[in-house]
Amino acid sequence: MTNADNQLSRLARSLLPEPTLSFTLPSLHDGLAIDCRVYHPQSLDPLPSSPPWRKHAAVFAHPYAPLGGCYDDPVVDIAAGTLLKLGFLVGTFNFRGAQGSAGRTSWTAKAERSDYETFIGFLSYYVHFLDPFRPVPTTTPIAETPDYIGAHGGSSPDTHSASHDTTKSTWFLMGGYSYGSMITMQLPSLETIFRQFDTPACSSRAAEIRLRAQHLAEVQNTTLGSARAAALERQANTPSHSPSGMRFGGEESSRKHHHSRLSFSQETEERIYKGVSDLMVKAKTHKRRLSGKDHSIVGEDAAHDTPETKQQPAKDCLPSVPDRLVFRPAYLLVSPLQGIINNLATFSLFPRRPSWKGLARSLSSPAVTASPTGELGTDSETAHLLEEAEAKLVRNPTLAIYGDNDGFVPVRKLRPWATRLESIPHSCFRAHEVSGASHFWAQGKSAYTLKDAIKTFAVSILAIDAS
Repeated sequence: MTNADNQLSRLARSLLPEPTLSFTLPSLHDGLAIDCRVYHPQSLDPLPSSPPWRKHAAVFAHPYAPLGGCYDDPVVDIAAGTLLKLGFLVGTFNFRGAQGSAGRTSWTAKAERSDYETFIGFLSYYVHFLDPFRPVPTTTPIAETPDYIGAHGGSSPDTHSASHDTTKSTWFLMGGYSYGSMITMQLPSLETIFRQFDTPACSSRAAEIRLRAQHLAEVQNTTLGSARAAALERQANTPSHSPSGMRFGGEESSRKHHHSRLSFSQETEERIYKGVSDLMVKAKTHKRRLSGKDHSIVGEDAAHDTPETKQQPAKDCLPSVPDRLVFRPAYLLVSPLQGIINNLATFSLFPRRPSWKGLARSLSSPAVTASPTGELGTDSETAHLLEEAEAKLVRNPTLAIYGDNDGFVPVRKLRPWATRLESIPHSCFRAHEVSGASHFWAQGKSAYTLKDAIKTFAVSILAIDAS
């Protein structure tokens, strides 16, 4: 390993602590298990002095698996660690065929797009339900129970904590490095991805993913909420002199053995399945009760399935979550692929490049509707998939950062692409070309330049007011 590689690895290790959660999810594509990690920011530290939890989230994808790419890549760690320190809850995952994930890399990248969408759906619901420090709601009479079964005694969860600043946008940042950036660019709009999880069939993978997110969030709500209550009690009973240095989470050195950490194991997987099954039964029972088919009270008896529940038709769906958190999308592309290398990564030698006219049509056509997230909608029949995917980069804050010494993608391919997207009227796309940087960000101080550029971009979007 060269000195440059050592420097890159040291920086990566200094930025990203051990994950808060390590688990698997079934891919929307075919149910293959993909490895996932979630990192909690400082705002979810149980210490009362921690900053408020703003519910910003980010997902960052790794480079090409057949060449060794996985979520342990140093560039992935740098991007994820930088966003984590700025208050984002960060998720990383292994595409199929990478490290511990099942399956193998596909020829078309369609399966990998579904892997990415799987984790986006999971993380959006995990963040929605994750609110460990909110005041405990008073008990709601059964007769007045809302139409959604949550995990806190059947009442609808309060999705915005008292500390949540509604004057600022809540961001969902999607990004990737190299092959991961290519998959990010090919994703449909955030609204389109979320639609798959809104009212999924109870037997579907989307339903399982959504319920896994809710279950894991509720486990963390209980664990972190109890730790915060204990910390407040100690604080109230401790004299006003300086604390003894005891911490719950926070810095890397103290986060590694935090009692809220949940690593993947067979026992963990069984607990997750049990939690998901309980939530599914509650949802089905509550739906029948509201429709007049079942007037029983949801309680202890709902924790076990019944023959009637098991015989429910596949058309039964999970209810839509009321008052769901609204995210604004942003995109981060590190060493994006363009040209022949992009085509080879998806086994397509003759791709249809999105035309300037087609992209402009996708952005301006009256048939294209704006979503509540401020993103381009997907109702236009004239906007092709590739044009829609590229249009989202123009419509929403996007940073593409690359080096002028990239051995995989010549800068002469990247510059025209970046200039074309930046020059579209009202474009939110910005490119940052780093002198001397290679595809691997190991030369000189290029890794630090990358970190600083990501930080500047993230800080700029965090300052945007909600609209």
